[in-house]
Amino acid sequence: MTEHSPGVFLLGVGAQKAGTSWLHQQLHQRSDADFGFLKEYHIHDALTIPKLERFRHLNMQLTKPRSWLQPRSWRRQRFFSDPRRYYNYFAWLLRRPRRPNRTVCLTGDITPSYAVLSADTFRGIHNQFQQRGIPVRPVFLLRDPIERIISSQRMKLRKQGRRDAATEVASLRKRVHKGQGLRSNYNQTLEALDQAFGLEHCFIGLFETLFQQDSYTALCDYLEITYQQPDWQQKVNASATANLIPDDLLAELGQQQAADFKQVCRALPQMDFAKLWPTTSRWCS
Repeated sequence: MTEHSPGVFLLGVGAQKAGTSWLHQQLHQRSDADFGFLKEYHIHDALTIPKLERFRHLNMQLTKPRSWLQPRSWRRQRFFSDPRRYYNYFAWLLRRPRRPNRTVCLTGDITPSYAVLSADTFRGIHNQFQQRGIPVRPVFLLRDPIERIISSQRMKLRKQGRRDAATEVASLRKRVHKGQGLRSNYNQTLEALDQAFGLEHCFIGLFETLFQQDSYTALCDYLEITYQQPDWQQKVNASATANLIPDDLLAELGQQQAADFKQVCRALPQMDFAKLWPTTSRWCS
């Protein structure tokens, strides 16, 4: 945090099933952080990505009494009606009076689907916070792409109470046949972040190393907060099962992810993906 800055804004851009919920849990419980009333605000994706416009909940009417709506929904609708309120809200979180001996220097919005935002949208976010004297700290956590897709599909099935192997495999096959998902293009996100901020000014981390002290310490340094021991054992939205995925399905997933994986390897040559992403490294070769 600079001498004249009230704190920093963490812009979490995913990826889905790559540790963002765990990260929010660790940071939000700190006394020097305040992320407001949500982890995922879904403002910029709903405003700029047609396929994600559903997050706007356009059927809600602000003319109705506030008691008709849950407070979270009502406040989000105010952000949509005037996006300046979104930026002012986080500025207020950093500046509002606190009890004695408590200073907040970190706030943020960790919405994994922000991974699909354009460079222009990222620039707009940066400029709006810059006008309020608040630095933006983009954080992008990546995970072995094939493992991430499997975990994402398992989470959807878990919410439906379906954990059997046959259903999981059938669901994955259906997912593959739909083509590469909207949030599965890591290279697109890296390019947009690079154009808007410069990758050297972003924190690009891996799910596979996030739960290690040196990685978490580096993240705290980047966010300009003191290191506090996180709960390494805490599981948030864990989707693990013992179901085995057939080799032919893994091969199809590898073929689908191969081009993006090669581009990510070129963009992040410092990462030892052969070691850290063994599943994708095998099936995308």
